[in-house]
Amino acid sequence: MRNILMVDDEKAFLQAGKEMLELIDKELRVSTAYNGKDALEILASSSIDLVVSDLRMPVMDGYELIARMSRRHQEIPVIVLTAYGSAEIKDRLIQQGTVYLEKPIDFRILLNEITKILKNKVRNTIHGFSLVSFLQLFEIEQKTKTLKVTSKNKLGYLYIKKGAIIDAAALNLQGEDAAIEIIGWDNTEIELLPQVHKEKRITSSLMHILLKATQTKDESMPSENYLLDNAIHLVQGCHFKKARSILTQLLKNSPRNAKAWLWYSRIAGNMKTIEASLTNARKLAPEDIEIIDEIKKFNAISLIINSKNQTNAQAKKSVRRCPFCWTPAEINARQCYYCKAHFFINKQIFSQRNSAPESYQIIIFKNAIKRYSEVISCEKNITANYYLGLAHLNLAQWEKAITFLHQTVKLAPKKKQFAEQLRFVLNHIASIRPASEAAPDTNHSSRKAYLGPDRKKILVVEDSSTTRKVIAITLSQNDYHVIEACDGIEALSRLNEHKPDLIILDIILPKMDGFKILSIIKSNSDFKETPVIMLTSKDGFIDKMKGRIAGSTAYLTKPFEPQKLIETIKKNLP
Repeated sequence: MRNILMVDDEKAFLQAGKEMLELIDKELRVSTAYNGKDALEILASSSIDLVVSDLRMPVMDGYELIARMSRRHQEIPVIVLTAYGSAEIKDRLIQQGTVYLEKPIDFRILLNEITKILKNKVRNTIHGFSLVSFLQLFEIEQKTKTLKVTSKNKLGYLYIKKGAIIDAAALNLQGEDAAIEIIGWDNTEIELLPQVHKEKRITSSLMHILLKATQTKDESMPSENYLLDNAIHLVQGCHFKKARSILTQLLKNSPRNAKAWLWYSRIAGNMKTIEASLTNARKLAPEDIEIIDEIKKFNAISLIINSKNQTNAQAKKSVRRCPFCWTPAEINARQCYYCKAHFFINKQIFSQRNSAPESYQIIIFKNAIKRYSEVISCEKNITANYYLGLAHLNLAQWEKAITFLHQTVKLAPKKKQFAEQLRFVLNHIASIRPASEAAPDTNHSSRKAYLGPDRKKILVVEDSSTTRKVIAITLSQNDYHVIEACDGIEALSRLNEHKPDLIILDIILPKMDGFKILSIIKSNSDFKETPVIMLTSKDGFIDKMKGRIAGSTAYLTKPFEPQKLIETIKKNLP
């Protein structure tokens, strides 16, 4: 059974309507109400599929009924009946998508409309009547009412006399300013109140107020370019949910924005949506280089993904995107098909990066570095820091890679996977980068102490900036203070300044070698008991003997294992 509620103050009309509709269609059950108040009680206690209502009724008219239904019964469509209609009212209702019928009514025509709405599940929009439409209808019918208007936490009142707004109040505003403010609100709820006596404070016509409100709202709304720029920034910062919301609204309002379609394709989660978005972008901007390149990448890998998807049901539903070149990949893929970038750090990333990256890969990774650098300049972003480290790693820029990976660990100390991946990189770099292969660091401003409260202080004297950074981050990860020096002169200066608990000392250094520094340290009464671990790529017997004779505590050769270094420190640190 389908339940219809008819609302009208003419009892004879209601009785005739109920009998005729139920006689013609045995599947209909018709309830009746004499005014809007009675109708609301029925709606609250019964399941109603559709409401047929007159506009003019005592106690509560059709306008107020519709307003209250917009808050409590939005899912129920409404058919409007009236014997006092006009061309203006009819046009306005039709523009709002509302079914409008004039009395006297042929009940077969009414039944046809009811059947059409229920069959097609057409949702009548009169329950969502906008405030502007209410005001225009009130003007046509010369109604006198007070409208209580709410929007989120905002409350306002419009005082209407014979269809004209004579006063308004909202927030701290009065009169015309208040009316303009209220009309500009979104998602309003309207409650019709009895007339309140008010002096006429507003003399402008309704049309003037509506135009002014529209102009004010348009001026306060962000521009299309602003919304697109904001969405792009959110995509670049991996805030995909927020970006999708903005892009969806932007494309709804501006469906011919090619750039918006391009960026929407970059956050789409399946191949069909990506393809449709890129197709729209190409139609709108067929000569745009960025769009052309994106389509080429999509076409290049779509066959691969579709082929793999034949045996992978999950992959049919969703794909992931390369964080560097935006190319789609299977949801469980570990590497980009196009730029060959790895999505996380593993053994393959080192074995496959033995050869220099190709020119197109260099461009992709440099663009990604620029993009993520801009993100972290504006916000603390764990994901952007991680991808920066990965981008530098793909370019074999070891020092920068571990810098950003170390920053990622500091931003997300509870996520153990980041610390594990950083240790993996440190171990690899330490095993392949002897100091003799690296140029001395002459940029003193780039060196810093990795400090923290109540930790043992370790002075690292190493001329290779990459090796020194590997050691520094390894020690920092194990809760040590780190003081850096790149040559012998700077080492002695920092020795007096910081008074470290242990010294890691390279032998091959500019200005003054490690043996000379060690002898100076051991001849000083303040530091002669400080343990010194000698570190060098030379592993000959004579070099080891020199270190021991000069008074070193331990001796490690490069390449070294970071864990072995930590074990040696713990063994010799007092």
